[in-house]
Amino acid sequence: MATLRSDIIIPEVFTPYVIEQTTQRDAFLASGVVQPMAELNASDGGDFIQVPFWKANLTGDFERLTDSSSLTPGKITADKQVAAVLHRGDAWEARDLAAMAAGADPMAAIGAKVADYIANQRQKDLLSCLAGVFGAVGDNSSAAYAGLTIDGGSGDTPTALGPRQIVKAKNLLGDQGEKLTAICVHPSVYYDLMERRAIDMIYDDTGAPDTAASQGSTAPAFGSVQVPTFMGLRVIVSEDVQTAGSGSSTEYASYLFTQGAIGSGEQMGLRTETDRDILAKSDAMAIDLHYVYHPIGAKWSTSVSNPERSDLETVGNWSKVYETKNIGIVRVTNTSNLD
Repeated sequence: MATLRSDIIIPEVFTPYVIEQTTQRDAFLASGVVQPMAELNASDGGDFIQVPFWKANLTGDFERLTDSSSLTPGKITADKQVAAVLHRGDAWEARDLAAMAAGADPMAAIGAKVADYIANQRQKDLLSCLAGVFGAVGDNSSAAYAGLTIDGGSGDTPTALGPRQIVKAKNLLGDQGEKLTAICVHPSVYYDLMERRAIDMIYDDTGAPDTAASQGSTAPAFGSVQVPTFMGLRVIVSEDVQTAGSGSSTEYASYLFTQGAIGSGEQMGLRTETDRDILAKSDAMAIDLHYVYHPIGAKWSTSVSNPERSDLETVGNWSKVYETKNIGIVRVTNTSNLD
């Protein structure tokens, strides 16, 4: 009798393994851009999470104290961030799926494929959130984070990514600009930088998120991971960032982040279930996960629950609730010399 998936996948063992592998494959998590936020955990159920905070006008200067006048109290008001819970899942069925797991450790082979798939799908959701708060490339006037963009829509003609754009992005955040630590770019932009020898490789020899890499270690130990950087920013490469146009006229979105610029939470962790159809002589596996990705400082301002990516990418579904310079994301629109 042939070995089937139900013979080699035990959910109680397989699920923690996939969770661990997914975490290792999540470039946004490894870079520190995404950080778990306890307030975004919706363990009590529901489709939305509200995170209230106090807003105070701190833009003025000290008042001059005299013995004939009183201080004028400023107003402190309450506001809230709102995030939508994403309910996601998928399933696979086959009679001979174990064939792809030929080798000494079939669970590891299947687990790696599922983990890669989950990490990629979650990344697409995250980038869809960014597309929603920043708007279309070159046309973002009504977007929640329109004030944090450097592109054709703000009077700059997009060019190949270079130091000037990074410095201008930092300048948008004022004295918070030096807190930018990572940049997400399209492969065409990344390999353009590589061709220009603008990419530096440092090493994370512990496997922990952004430890040795953030300290600039250049001495790789056995099994260490190379980390690409550009102007001191850790580089994340994704084909799913926004683009506009085609061919030599293509424009790409590049996102710069501070640590923890994206908050994450869970309503329910990954679940794996298997089933056997004795009549079809087939095995099936299903997964489901319920999580939150939220750009810090934004508000999901619509009643649409469990949004699809097209909903996440809709500008009108987002609003800004933080002061602009307290938001840790900047978008730069650029071109590639490889096009």
